[in-house]
Amino acid sequence: MALEDNHNWTDGLGLKELADDVLYEVDVTLKNLPYDRKYKPSKLLPALNWIERQTHTRTNHAQMLVGLREGLFLREFVRRTFSGRVLEIGTFTGYSLACLADGSRSCTAGGVASQPFWDQQFRAERSVDVYVDAIEINKELDYIIEEGLQRAGVAELVKVHYGDALEILPSIAEEYDLVFIDADKRQYPKYYELVKPIVRSGGYILADNVTWYGRTSSHTDAKSSGISSFNSLVESDSGVESHLVDIRDGLLVIRCK
Repeated sequence: MALEDNHNWTDGLGLKELADDVLYEVDVTLKNLPYDRKYKPSKLLPALNWIERQTHTRTNHAQMLVGLREGLFLREFVRRTFSGRVLEIGTFTGYSLACLADGSRSCTAGGVASQPFWDQQFRAERSVDVYVDAIEINKELDYIIEEGLQRAGVAELVKVHYGDALEILPSIAEEYDLVFIDADKRQYPKYYELVKPIVRSGGYILADNVTWYGRTSSHTDAKSSGISSFNSLVESDSGVESHLVDIRDGLLVIRCK
């Protein structure tokens, strides 16, 4: 179980302030790669390059990758919020999963050594138990996911559940600090209803593709309608606060009260 004071570092920040600060740090990091010292000893970046190459070579849906900017945002957001207990819905080839798990690893006592020196003592005093669960419907992608996680050095932290998330989620008995939703857009409202009860108070739900390239208001297809319904559901929920981050086609950051 995570200690109650593990999350005091970010609980005082407004959600927009937190998300904007994380995005700013990511953009600075991207400008300084490959020289940024946070990533010099890391296996993450070479693993992400490998996953991206494999996805382009072995699938027809490489556009589904979150990409480096969003991947590093996920990693840094998890790290900054001490989200040791993470669930991903919709793993695809494991690009975002590797980022989430690498962020969670920094929440462990053993993971602090890879952090910037000014951050090590703070994080060591607040280390938490870590487990990262993921749900992916396509079992045929397991060879990319598993090798990618091995290359990133996070395989021991992750358990991948293969199957339909709508069938798997009701059987989950864990509590999570953060849930990342990036699966079937038609089912976003149902995912939200299923995951909200298993996110701790003060925890986070992140949902990808919520602007859907501007199609949510002008299209009536099932995916656009699903995302539109999801956005309305979150907006009307008094039990959460949310902020839209301008990455790709919209990343919605939701904090549960």
